[in-house]
Amino acid sequence: MKLLWKKPRTIIGTVLLLVFIPTLSSIAFAGNPIISESLSFFVYFDGYVQVSDVFEINHTYPQASINLLTLEPQNLIIVDEQDNLLDYSIINNQVTVFSLGASQIKTSYFTSDLTFKTGKYWTIALNTSINSVIILPENTSIISLNKIPEQIESLDNQIRIEMSSGEIEIMYVAEHVLQEQPENFDFLPIILVTSLIGFAIFGILLKKTRSKKSETPQTINKIMDTEKLFNQHKHLRLEEIQVINFLGENNASAYEAQIYEKLNLPRTTTWRLLKRLQMMGIINIEKSRRQNIVTIRKKYLKK
Repeated sequence: MKLLWKKPRTIIGTVLLLVFIPTLSSIAFAGNPIISESLSFFVYFDGYVQVSDVFEINHTYPQASINLLTLEPQNLIIVDEQDNLLDYSIINNQVTVFSLGASQIKTSYFTSDLTFKTGKYWTIALNTSINSVIILPENTSIISLNKIPEQIESLDNQIRIEMSSGEIEIMYVAEHVLQEQPENFDFLPIILVTSLIGFAIFGILLKKTRSKKSETPQTINKIMDTEKLFNQHKHLRLEEIQVINFLGENNASAYEAQIYEKLNLPRTTTWRLLKRLQMMGIINIEKSRRQNIVTIRKKYLKK
């Protein structure tokens, strides 16, 4: 009789264990996987803002939920600590990132919802739950702040402001707008002299320009491994594919200005597109004198 009693108890115990395992698993993952967060805003002249948010997370969690600061993010990129793209789903401004195995989530997107313009004055308005860094466009002047910043400094003609959490409002203006022309000033002599100098310089530069029409930033033949690149990045947009193909036709590199002409898009739009490709680890952008050179990364070149 004792043996007959032990067997049903064993069966009941096994059934109860199977019932409670899913419950225990859901409890284990019910907490918040986000350990810490850093937030920054890079403001452009046209009012667009690049929002960069970095989350340190527990790598054992299968997913993490994050909130965006706009309902219509443009060029949204979500990668891990090794810049590998992460899958995600998005409903309104809430994003569920499938982050199992990742210790960091890096998000980047563009939006024009955070700024507005009144006359010649721009205002960036935010409401954040953590401290954040705001970088204003080059050669701008701050008109007003709604509170005292944690830190403010100037780097490469750009103002970098660290603000505490909560509501943030910063009004600014481009410096060239502040430089008003003096009244009743005769510009005719200046225009005449400038024109004469311009014509003289034009003749000299014309020959140089003609000789450099076919010049490319790299003369060494480089062959792009197109198959490898497109296999690793299967969700590229049409404009991104056009840039990659154009670089492939030009020894894997080109001046940024050449890409503007090829795509026939506004400079700011093209620049954001290139930044997206750079963040995806496909291209490098290097400064050369007054021009930027865009190159395919070495890992996508044939040896």
